[in-house]
Amino acid sequence: MGQRILLVDDEQRILDAMRRTLHGRYDVETTTSGEDGLRMLQESSAGDRPFAVVVSDMKMPGMDGSEFLTRAREVLPDAVLMILSGQADLGSTITTVNNANLFRFLTKPVRSPDLWAALDAAQRQYELVVAERQLLQQTLAGAVEVLVDVLAMASPAAGRRTARVRTMVTECSERCGVQDDWRLPLAAALSQLGCIAVPTEVLETIEAGGQLADAERKMFEAHPVLAHRLISRIPRLEEIARWIAEQTTIHRIEGDGPQPEGAEAVFAACVAFMVELDAGEEARRVVQYLENTHRYSRRLLEGVHLSSHRLRAEGTLREVRAVSIHPGMVLAEDVVTTTGMVLVRKGEEVNEMLATRIANFARSVGVVEPLRVLTPG
Repeated sequence: MGQRILLVDDEQRILDAMRRTLHGRYDVETTTSGEDGLRMLQESSAGDRPFAVVVSDMKMPGMDGSEFLTRAREVLPDAVLMILSGQADLGSTITTVNNANLFRFLTKPVRSPDLWAALDAAQRQYELVVAERQLLQQTLAGAVEVLVDVLAMASPAAGRRTARVRTMVTECSERCGVQDDWRLPLAAALSQLGCIAVPTEVLETIEAGGQLADAERKMFEAHPVLAHRLISRIPRLEEIARWIAEQTTIHRIEGDGPQPEGAEAVFAACVAFMVELDAGEEARRVVQYLENTHRYSRRLLEGVHLSSHRLRAEGTLREVRAVSIHPGMVLAEDVVTTTGMVLVRKGEEVNEMLATRIANFARSVGVVEPLRVLTPG
């Protein structure tokens, strides 16, 4: 039966005729109003089988086809949208196709073979769109996770900064209702990539709230530009690269008004908060400073402030052997080798690679044990 298809037309006889034409060939549902169509789309978006194709008439009482399809795009961004239009409103139909990024328009009366061909093509287009999104969300996300783990191994201080940004962004995006945007977790994960070129001593001075010399400050503030050069080479990540390039400067520019509470605003506000917090400012003062820039809504900044509480390490304090450490634990003190080298700083959340590294050093060089860690719960 293929993907689900929604047909919207205010003339029931047309819907009945199309249903007879499509019976046994497609999984079709119909409605006679745009308002009811939106309700059906919203219900499908929360289920396992959202509508893949939406076909709408143009001239309908109440909500016309142009408004319906525009709002349908917001409800189901992946759905393929088409218009079934009469000759009398052909001009407005063409305008809607061009302005609303519609897939195709059909004219009434439509021949069965033409309708079948259009729906077959629409379903293939939907499958391509979904496959591309899954590639971005799964394959690319997996590659980014590997990159983040390597960054943490090469520069533990940069890894800690990344973990803090990700914690803030994850919490704040949930509070603002934008956690479904695939760009946000990738931007958070890659935000500190340029810190690989910043000396560990500089990053640790910032982490400890210390003062940097002018040359060190310039060195640190250049890290977003380096990250931008690296990330912008990856197809489809150009926008994320731009967000990252602007992370330490854009919040200092006064805006004309709050940005919409979307993914870009959440990322920018969280990173701006982190930058000022690292400079030694108290959290509430940072929120007031960011509010005075007029770039962020009060609701978003309140979400940022509440999300910052997640930066405090919580859990049950335990002592464990190095070989027993596992992902999810947070180091409550530095991990030091028996030769006196600091292997990992306290506050680091243990991932699989870090657990392996600690265990390997314990077996070879040796580490001071037991290790003090915080465990969830």
